[in-house]
Amino acid sequence: MSSTVTLRRWQRDALIAFADRPTPDFLAVACPGAGKTTFALAALRAELGGRPRPIAITVPTAHLKIQWAHAAAGFGLHFEPDWKPAEGLAADMHGVVVTYAQAASASDRLAELVRDGIVVLDEVHHAADDRTWGDGVRHAFEPAAVRLLLSGTPFRSDDSPIPFVRYSNGDHGEAVSDFDYGYGEALREGG
Repeated sequence: MSSTVTLRRWQRDALIAFADRPTPDFLAVACPGAGKTTFALAALRAELGGRPRPIAITVPTAHLKIQWAHAAAGFGLHFEPDWKPAEGLAADMHGVVVTYAQAASASDRLAELVRDGIVVLDEVHHAADDRTWGDGVRHAFEPAAVRLLLSGTPFRSDDSPIPFVRYSNGDHGEAVSDFDYGYGEALREGG
């Protein structure tokens, strides 16, 4: 296993923006295939800074839990993709990977787990306020000190606001991202 990871230019720029964020929430919008997972794992390593903090990664589907856990291992991070709410966090784990459905159904337990920790919400547009997943996600992750939101499409077809996303007009309007990497930039860079 290599101890170094080569980041693309956009990922390095996004890491700088993430480190300089003025709020606990950071929305990174990048086109599919751009490397959002790699960026997020590099951001987690930087945010941890060698000190232990609880982490929860939330994904839309069960197979993505395994993918995230495997990708994280390449960064020296260990996540439990088979976490159950009745279980605590094992001493040799940095955190858990759960689905949005799990976050909603185990929101009380996750809120305890991530208090003052770090949360990554992959494809955050799957959560929505006034919906079961959105309400559960907000309750579960409100106590976290840092929330990294990832999406290629930071909007919902039903126009429901997404938890922890800022909007240009209150809970309406367009999502305000903290970093964007679009198709045009990816094509110019040969992606």
